[in-house]
Amino acid sequence: MLAKLSVALKGRSIFGIPKSLYFPKPPKAVRYIYIIAAVAVIGILLLAFQDYEEKLNSAWLSYDEAVNESKKTGKMLFIFISSPTCPICREFREFLSQDETTARISEKYLPVYIKDPAYSPVPVTSFPTFCIGYPENYDCFHSPSKEMLLKRLGVS
Repeated sequence: MLAKLSVALKGRSIFGIPKSLYFPKPPKAVRYIYIIAAVAVIGILLLAFQDYEEKLNSAWLSYDEAVNESKKTGKMLFIFISSPTCPICREFREFLSQDETTARISEKYLPVYIKDPAYSPVPVTSFPTFCIGYPENYDCFHSPSKEMLLKRLGVS
């Protein structure tokens, strides 16, 4: 009985109305508009993320630049070692990319941002890792909060 019923209703809903009336296939032009809109949204998101990363990177020095600058000025380095998959690191990146925070840190230290632990000058066991000191003599630590980080740096 069920087999006969399923054959009789093939392509139709339970009420006998064709499924194409419920979910009509959109015209080809509309499908292209959907695709273009999806690509545009993805592009905007990628540009926004790239702009954020550039802002953090332009305010902070690379490790090699900071080492050379430290030799000239005698300033200590402040190194922030992050990971792209770490949610706490994302919060610290947002906090440390603020202009006023960067300015306070830059008064006393040369800020260095390392986004990939593979390029870290020190062994990293967890994220985020912060180091202060001169090349070849770093004091590395972890901070549970932004306030404690600033206090440890002496810039609060």
